[in-house]
Amino acid sequence: MIRLALCDLRDHATTWIGAFMVAAVCGFVGGWGVSLAETARTYPNMQSFAVTVIAFSAIAAVPVAAQTASLAVTAQRRSYALWQLANASPCQVRAVVLGQIAAVALLGSLCGTLAEAAAFEPLFPWVFSSPFYQPIDQVALEVGLPTMPAVWLAVAVVFLIGGLRGACSAAKTPPVAALREPEEARRGMTWARAALCAILAFSTWQVAASLSGGDLDSLSGSLFVPLLATATLAAAAPVALPALLGAWTALVSRGRWNAWFLARRAARFGLAASTSVETPVVVGFGVVAGVFSLSNLLGAFVASRSAVGYSTSLDWTSSVLLLGGPVLLAVVGAAASMAMSSRARVRDVALLVACGASFRTVLASSVCEALIHAVTATLAGMLCAVASNAAVAFALGLPPLEGLSFVQGATVSLAGLVLVLAAELAPTISVLRKGAVPALAARE
Repeated sequence: MIRLALCDLRDHATTWIGAFMVAAVCGFVGGWGVSLAETARTYPNMQSFAVTVIAFSAIAAVPVAAQTASLAVTAQRRSYALWQLANASPCQVRAVVLGQIAAVALLGSLCGTLAEAAAFEPLFPWVFSSPFYQPIDQVALEVGLPTMPAVWLAVAVVFLIGGLRGACSAAKTPPVAALREPEEARRGMTWARAALCAILAFSTWQVAASLSGGDLDSLSGSLFVPLLATATLAAAAPVALPALLGAWTALVSRGRWNAWFLARRAARFGLAASTSVETPVVVGFGVVAGVFSLSNLLGAFVASRSAVGYSTSLDWTSSVLLLGGPVLLAVVGAAASMAMSSRARVRDVALLVACGASFRTVLASSVCEALIHAVTATLAGMLCAVASNAAVAFALGLPPLEGLSFVQGATVSLAGLVLVLAAELAPTISVLRKGAVPALAARE
């Protein structure tokens, strides 16, 4: 079985490289938090930086890594069906799939932490280059290599949890059904995910409510409101994102433009790929827009109290520590998810060409599909920002839309759109150049 797992990793390198890249980014960001925590042992005033990086990055990394692992399994249902036809038992299929996920997660996070260990000292002065933190050259840095295995284990656990449902489904699904349908037409959430969503929503409201009547020193806890609000929607992504996609795309006429019709059908049919592509951008946009909106809101609140000596604006160092991890995860996660589904994309494009679709229609469909993913994720991220801002504003007695800003979050959406568009066009152009027959005749 070990040989089967390794050979499958080699044969489906495109899919697993995407998961590997997400695991590597998780390892890099987690390693950065560990290095700050180790350095803070000597400098206790830096402890809050380490806690902030770990908290923000962890809550952003969990949904991205889990969706990536789930997509890696879903994209290869055909291979797992072939294993069962070759007399592999369901228990063997499940064990191999989980072993592959664990191996990719561990190797990716290992490479990520090694890259972070090499980059920590050069990047530290650049990150802490804000005037408030100078001079920083005298700080004795500790990378914390002995603590890095905790990061590897955490990343592996998140990947295994994300891929567990898909692995069990691959083991239980009859081989013929898996060969007939490229993806299960399943919407909805498990009870565990629904419970997590409810807990996160309740926590968001409790943190926001705790700000009511508090003094200015207690406002630092408000930073977790946009983070928890975004995590709540990310937990509900399998239900919320398809519903949102269907709602806004239905407003555009489908009868006059074939490319839009094809793109909408592709986005709505590939639920696993669509959710995995959109979730990272939702997390990035929601956290970035939510934090900057919160900064504006707290500035208005401090001004209304005529307080002196309180600054709510985000300097360079604070922005990187708070938002660097979530933004990096969002961009890499969206691009990796799109690249992981490239094989299915190649066959879909080849079928369109074989059915008589023009090159112009196929290219326009790819562009429209990338746009659909970006707009859906942006709308969801805007809902997160509005909800978190309104919750804090209500607790502080301010108008619900006070300080709301989407400008900074739009940069995440734009970066996600560019990368998703590149990942969409690459297999499309490949098929158009080589022809539909070689793509359809390619072996599994």
